[in-house]
Amino acid sequence: MSETINASAYGVLPSGFSRMRLPEIRQAIIDSLQAKTQLTFETRPDSITGQFIDVFAEREAAVWELAQAVYHAMYPVSAFGVNLDHSVSFAGVTRLFAKQSMAWVNLYGTQGIIVEAGSIVRSEVNRQDFILTDNVTIDAGNAGDVTFSVDTANVAQVYSIQLLRSGETTITASYAAIAGDTSVTIAGHLAAMLVSVNYISVADANHVRVYRLDGLGFSNVVSVDITLFQIGSVGLVQAVNYGEIAVPIGSITQIVSTQTGWDAVYNTSPGQMGRETEADDELRLRYSTGVYRLGAGTIRSIQENLEQNILGLITCSVYENNLDTTDTGGRPPHSIEVVAYGGDPQAIGEEIFRTKPAGIDTFGAVNINVVDTAGYTHAIHFSRPTPVYVWMNLTITKYSEEAFPTSGDIIIKQIVTDTGNLFGVGKDIIHQRFMGPIYEQIPGISNIAITSAVTATLTAPGGGAYTSANKAIAVRELSRFDVTQVIVTIL
Repeated sequence: MSETINASAYGVLPSGFSRMRLPEIRQAIIDSLQAKTQLTFETRPDSITGQFIDVFAEREAAVWELAQAVYHAMYPVSAFGVNLDHSVSFAGVTRLFAKQSMAWVNLYGTQGIIVEAGSIVRSEVNRQDFILTDNVTIDAGNAGDVTFSVDTANVAQVYSIQLLRSGETTITASYAAIAGDTSVTIAGHLAAMLVSVNYISVADANHVRVYRLDGLGFSNVVSVDITLFQIGSVGLVQAVNYGEIAVPIGSITQIVSTQTGWDAVYNTSPGQMGRETEADDELRLRYSTGVYRLGAGTIRSIQENLEQNILGLITCSVYENNLDTTDTGGRPPHSIEVVAYGGDPQAIGEEIFRTKPAGIDTFGAVNINVVDTAGYTHAIHFSRPTPVYVWMNLTITKYSEEAFPTSGDIIIKQIVTDTGNLFGVGKDIIHQRFMGPIYEQIPGISNIAITSAVTATLTAPGGGAYTSANKAIAVRELSRFDVTQVIVTIL
């Protein structure tokens, strides 16, 4: 005789959900029938009564399976699909749905031309098309990339260029020409003075090109004998397709929708990558981090929200003062400071306000007014980093048993530049962090000796300034590297 089924061993238990399976259900039905009728039934599957028992057992088994599915649909670790969405929503987490990549681009052409929304441009890197989201007027008042021409060279004449953007300190270059100066040398002096944390300035012959790495627009004021040679006005483009479409600097260069007066397109800042709809496994992995991020109020959550939600933000760091006195960085008691490189100031201010703890002050030189849902205005402060320029000197000893590439020195310069520019705000220059990428990509190296120097301007340091010691970068500084600042000696 079969063992009697203990019904209390099934269902929602302290150990979880225990489902009664078909064999146990069949036996439980038999036990119940025999207990109620005090009769002995034929229960073989090929008997009439056995057939009846099996019909009801199968239906009850389906109900048990449904009950188990409902139970597991309550928890992120076991839910699937929309049930997973519902279960994680109790903690304020939502699935990341598919979105398009976006980027700030500069549109070049005749001043006053309106490039219409819906115009299509293309990335030469991945052949993906992007759509202009709004009309853009090519105008010097909304320039993200401008080239100036120094037309004459007059002794004692003052040549000046001012770069202006609301909420930021005006950048001014002013140079009084001396005997022997040419339009080319004057352009070089002006370009050197215009470099700052937000602007890149390059001299080419008698031209001075100025653009922003964060892709935002600015206006300018120039003196006599300096003219606008080329204007690139800022527009926002969105990928036609959804998914992880990378938008590196300089990738969007092709115009698909031609228009008279619109000559070129170029992105001086990296775009914000899109994504596919988040899969169930990805959502589960993100769940704990998502709770942390959406909870806000912590250093990590503020930084993650800024990096995820601010278009054009290249890097940022968040610092706090949890003391009752002003700290060594000048932060008032119980305040936070965000040091952000790139990104629209208003968007950064609003994101800080959304994620910072209630009652906690913000600190920094940039002041943004944010209006809350009740209509009250709050002053939100954050900082922009000060650029410091890192000069690297590498001595490479070749390894005779491997072939060192003929252009190895050029490749090493680019590796050092790319690696260094990833360090971010307030990150010290550790020499050994450059060695791994170099050894990984360049064969034929037995030893690398590195010295470096740091300057506040783009003036190259003397040979005695280079040392083998790692370089400390302050919390409000951002190290900048360039191939022209890297010396490679091959032994």
